[in-house]
Amino acid sequence: MTGHPGWYPPGQVCHPPELPAYLKNIHDLKPIVGAPSDGEMIKIHDVLDAANRVSGVPGMHDPGLLMKLADHLFSTQMARYRSKYSLITFPSDATYTPPALPSHISISLEPISASPSDEEIMKVQDAVQSYQGLRKYPSMFDARINMELSQHLFDIQMARHMRQASESQPISQLAEAPEYRTPAVEQGTTINDEATGATNNIGTGTNNTGVPQSPPSFDMGELMGRSNQLAERFNALLERSNELVERCNETNNLPERFNQVFERFTRFIEQMGRPNEEPNSLAERFNQLFERFNQLIEQSTQPAQRANELAERSNQLTEGANQLVEQSNKHMERSGDTLSNINRVLVAIQHAIVRTHKGNTIYAVDCLVNEKGQTPMEGLGTPFKWNQVHSEHQPIHHLPIRINGIFQDSYLYNSWLGRYLRLYGLGKEIRNDTTADYNILKNGKESEARVMLSDYLSSCLG
Repeated sequence: MTGHPGWYPPGQVCHPPELPAYLKNIHDLKPIVGAPSDGEMIKIHDVLDAANRVSGVPGMHDPGLLMKLADHLFSTQMARYRSKYSLITFPSDATYTPPALPSHISISLEPISASPSDEEIMKVQDAVQSYQGLRKYPSMFDARINMELSQHLFDIQMARHMRQASESQPISQLAEAPEYRTPAVEQGTTINDEATGATNNIGTGTNNTGVPQSPPSFDMGELMGRSNQLAERFNALLERSNELVERCNETNNLPERFNQVFERFTRFIEQMGRPNEEPNSLAERFNQLFERFNQLIEQSTQPAQRANELAERSNQLTEGANQLVEQSNKHMERSGDTLSNINRVLVAIQHAIVRTHKGNTIYAVDCLVNEKGQTPMEGLGTPFKWNQVHSEHQPIHHLPIRINGIFQDSYLYNSWLGRYLRLYGLGKEIRNDTTADYNILKNGKESEARVMLSDYLSSCLG
């Protein structure tokens, strides 16, 4: 994605919320400087999906954390949208291209120009829901396509919002500024007051004098409402700037109007030679023509000055909106390890329930969940029982498991050892997760991995 550092500041930071340990094990989200990369967006989607899944476990639902993760996703998607589309002069020139979908998705998406229709938005929403339903089948799900599809939906929804915002003016503007010829001093006072209200005591601005060190309590609904108001004001100013540009183009007709005045002035000089016309009347007409000439000269410079003033004030409003978003992100950061502790307790309880069942066999491994709540079938796409049926019963593949105090024989190929260690969060020091699934283990670590997995499954089944 081509960025525009002149529009979205390279130093702008999106802060993630503080994550509990069980989510940090998936991805430890870091603050994002500037426009987020594809990899950073994929990590946010993965963490948000894991948080939604664990919320279905009794006692694990945390609506506050889900809200903060959703807000963080919104902020990063907004950053990517602004970096890619906000410098386009005319919204009708923008084209929103969807990602290429795999053949097993029956919905076909086409590029969208300017503002999307209702049918186009509903079609993209259906595609997002259909693709996210494939998460339960890891071999058919691509995290990058899911991220790009979600970003495409966000982009076209923003295009719809920008079009609707540009088609109607705020009520305050209709009441205060119905005509173009509004005194510059009054308008400047109104806008500067709002800009001051938007920039004072937020972010790390220099006018944050006298603020206590401890962060104040913020109403998130109020913060987002103020951000939306600033965005609407900016859209209105941008529309007024476009009108001024058009008026600047009209000044190209000034030479023609000047010629008309000059012709009238010439006729006036000719009439001065007529003895039957009174001197006072000629002098009055001369003053009128001269005054009209001065007005034309003055009007030729006003649109450019107004355009510069509005551009400067729109930049102030944009900076204030960015600071407000940054401030809201900072105040969404919370810490706590309670959910992590609860998660470990729930996993231990689940293992204990499985362990106390009488008549367990090695196939009881298929009932053991990891800290994400996944069984081998859900996490690997293949049950442990499948490996027992298809693995050769040779000593090199032997994996003893103690069940109810007695070791039972199971067998597992070396290519599956690394996958099971990753499933249960074991042996990070002997894994290389960046390689293919069949080659996760580092060279020469097969025996160590087999002992580690045997000990873990034995501790779970006893």
